[in-house]
Amino acid sequence: MTKQEAMKAFLEIQAQLQHEGLLEANQGAVKAALRGDEGEIFFAELAGANMTMQEIATGEEQEPFFHAFYGKPEAKALLLLKGTYAAQIASSMRALTAELDDMAQIVGLTARVASTLEPVEIERCLRGRNSCFVKGEGMLITGRSITEAMTGAILLEKAAMTHLLAQKIGGAKRVPLFSAALMHVIYQKKYSKINLSAESTATKTAPQMQSDAPAQTVREREIRAEIVSYGRRLQEEGLLQGTWGNLAVRYDEKYMLCTPSGLDYRLLTPEDIVKVELATLEYGEQRKPTSEKRLHRDVFAARADVGAVIHTHAKRCGVFAAARQSICCIEGEMKRLVGDEMRCAGHALPSTKKLSRVALKALGNRNGCLLMNHGVICCGTDLEGAYLACKAAEDAAGRQLGL
Repeated sequence: MTKQEAMKAFLEIQAQLQHEGLLEANQGAVKAALRGDEGEIFFAELAGANMTMQEIATGEEQEPFFHAFYGKPEAKALLLLKGTYAAQIASSMRALTAELDDMAQIVGLTARVASTLEPVEIERCLRGRNSCFVKGEGMLITGRSITEAMTGAILLEKAAMTHLLAQKIGGAKRVPLFSAALMHVIYQKKYSKINLSAESTATKTAPQMQSDAPAQTVREREIRAEIVSYGRRLQEEGLLQGTWGNLAVRYDEKYMLCTPSGLDYRLLTPEDIVKVELATLEYGEQRKPTSEKRLHRDVFAARADVGAVIHTHAKRCGVFAAARQSICCIEGEMKRLVGDEMRCAGHALPSTKKLSRVALKALGNRNGCLLMNHGVICCGTDLEGAYLACKAAEDAAGRQLGL
């Protein structure tokens, strides 16, 4: 990484933090560090639209939080930032247990609170985890890439928000221990590597772009582009984070088109969308489809009126999923789009037959339901309808929380 590349990366981090509301004036400056190819560290302080950057050679006097690079030798990026809800957790708790499975996957089963930025304390709190809270500082995030660090910051702030807001509706419950441990291992060993590989490759070549791939109809190309467009829109609006969440469209009686597994929506192209056979869930020589392909297929099979399904990790809906409560204050246009309520399905591991069973039971004839400690699924006759249902559900959740 050159100094110019580091400057560009810091500007991208700054833009994303501003978009996520993590660079507000009352939150103080964000400290960011990137590890260079020769062991040097590029360090920046981000405050609103202002940024200062310096290059620090190995062995020079360092910021205390740089020690995370030694505790996490695979880390390429560090962020030290206050957040809003994260700062409250850091000042009032010793650790936050994962109450949503996206935190379990990218952070760990718990996020500890470090009392200081002393090396021993940082090592203790990051052991077996990718991030932690820091008393008086907010949160310290490590990532094997810039995208992973940014996603970690978004998800840890979201986890703190979920815990605090869920107190209004009875409190959040932890992700079942076995499920949390299993999902963390799978993410670290499997799914995250797909995104890391794509991010480090300047030019991606998807298998379906081979010259012997079947020709796509005009309609198929349009649907592929539409899935990419809605995926990015959902991410921009905070309903998807990183690689979490997925979209699927019923193509015809035999196939559906869906998002691939483990690829960030910022990197997604129409060629990455996967055509999956509904009866067998086979997909041939393409990218691997979303791990929730079974859930999408089973919704299509159970509901002839559904043409598109969106699974999100929307923040306000996530509060209800973590508290295992229904969203009830749905009225007017929201009631037309979603139904009379959004019930919370029982617990099931992602990608399993059980998840389909409990989700379909909670969904009924409505256009949305919650997935316990997980997220939400919304459906519609097309992607626009499913998208509007997602928006309506998030608005209803915010209204019931008094936001």
